[in-house]
Parts: sequence; C-alpha cells; structure tokens
Amino acid sequence: MKRFLVITFLAVAMPLFAFGQAANKKSSGKAEEEIMKIEDQWVQSRATKDPTSTKDLLSDDYLGANVTGQAMNKQQQIDGITAGTLFAGKAEQTDRKVRIYGDIAVSTGVVTGVVGGAKVRYIRVFVKRNNKWRLVAAQGTRVEGGQ
Repeated sequence: MKRFLVITFLAVAMPLFAFGQAANKKSSGKAEEEIMKIEDQWVQSRATKDPTSTKDLLSDDYLGANVTGQAMNKQQQIDGITAGTLFAGKAEQTDRKVRIYGDIAVSTGVVTGVVGGAKVRYIRVFVKRNNKWRLVAAQGTRVEGGQ
C-alpha cells in the first residue's frame, strides 16, 4: 500500500514540478527580452548624447567604472553622456547574454563604438524595483587586440 501511495504521489507531483519550471523559464525569457530592450535604449541614448532614458534607467545609488577604471555615479554618467565623452557615433553590441536571478539581472557583452573606435567588454547589473528594471552597477574593460 505504501508503495502504491508513493508511486501515485510521484505521478501527480512530477508534472507539477515540470509545469513550475516551464513557467519560471517563460518569465525568465520575458525578463531577458526586457533587459535586451533596455540595453538597446542605453546604447542609443549614448550615441545620440540624450541622457533622458539614462536618468530614468540608473538607480540613484548607481556605481559604474569606465574603461580607465574611474568610478562614476549617476550624475557623472549623465554628464558623460551629455558631453559625448563615453561614445562616438553609432555603437554596436555583440556577444550579448542576459542571466536572470529573480529580481536581479546580469548583462554581458562587447560594445564597439567607444571613443577612439575601441571595443569594450561590459558587465551590467540590474535590479527590479517597483516592477521596473534599474541599472545599479556597470563595468567596462577595453578589449586589447580586437578580441
């Protein structure tokens, strides 16, 4: 009888576990799409020197580091975008990946179009606050030798 109950329990529980995983993967996919869209807006705002979307995207406690290792807070990032010192012309992103960990997203990739035509490998950390993704941290490292 115990064996029958265990088999019955497993038969009922297994599809529920699978359904839960599928639902989680679906919501993760939606979050990845949201982050990719935000990344596109981020690059576009820098190319056009328009800080409007950046002001809304960055958390008040944002901390980033540029390719020379200088720390940048939210206002310094906005000032750099307005001045055009962070990008020149149209930038292109490649090797993009987004990983979702609940209300945290980590975005990585390579962007070309930085001042001087250099390639920069980046990592950005987003946190979902009040149902909206905010960029809380970013780091860029110049890629030597075009890799």
